[in-house]
Amino acid sequence: MEKMPARLLFERNVVGNMGSILGKVKDVIFDERIGRLVSLEVEPTENSPIEEGKNVLIPYRIVTAIKDVVVVDEKSLNKVNIRPSQSI
Repeated sequence: MEKMPARLLFERNVVGNMGSILGKVKDVIFDERIGRLVSLEVEPTENSPIEEGKNVLIPYRIVTAIKDVVVVDEKSLNKVNIRPSQSI
């Protein structure tokens, strides 16, 4: 994927590669030690396959594309540790 400022991800829709609408990007988690984006904080939408009502962290490694929306690999969604976001 090409480089882009992280602020451009905020409020983008997050969709699965099989068509599920997961939510909206609310924040990003960046690891300064390695200089990479680690997770996206996502606010689930109504009828999202991820737990509604709580923002969750989705590992950036399952992101497959970013254009007008952020696309994640839905098969990997079930295999990774999606955990509730802990607001600072």
